[in-house]
Amino acid sequence: MKNLNRLLTFIFLCLVVAGCSSTRGLKPGQILYTGADVKINPDTSAKIADEKFVKTTLEGKTRPKPNSSILGFKYKLFFYNLAGEPKKPKGFKNWLRTKLGEPPVLLSEVKIKYNNDVLTSYLISQGYLQSIVTGDTIVKGKKGKAVYTAMTGQRYKINSISFPKDTGNLTYIINQNKDKSLLKV
Repeated sequence: MKNLNRLLTFIFLCLVVAGCSSTRGLKPGQILYTGADVKINPDTSAKIADEKFVKTTLEGKTRPKPNSSILGFKYKLFFYNLAGEPKKPKGFKNWLRTKLGEPPVLLSEVKIKYNNDVLTSYLISQGYLQSIVTGDTIVKGKKGKAVYTAMTGQRYKINSISFPKDTGNLTYIINQNKDKSLLKV
């Protein structure tokens, strides 16, 4: 019976904390940024070999990062809103807000064009030379997210590397350092 009461109390506290809205501290017109979603080749049947890895890597390259959360609960934002605006530069409220809290990341801080360029550059460096990335935002209530669509095209890989034959010192140096080259087949 004692364990049941503890369990029910814990569940109740979790529900109360989870019920606290992370958007209650926002001013009118502000939208909380909840993260980025990347879609790879959504309209075509062309699937890439390591799509899951590329998708998670692209999502990790988007900026800014959303507020940190555990199981969907934005605990740092909760402490930031709980402290409110401190009246003194020192004290418990200021400590709670600056050390445990984190200010809300707003959708207006997201630079879609910049993220498009970063994601395109990454795809090109991975061999998707004809890739195109477009971005948009989706807003639901006071929360919003960025959605990026990547059309990768065909991936190009190095098939072979050949060095010109010559009798000079340059060919000798190239042949000595072939195994140290960054170019791999």
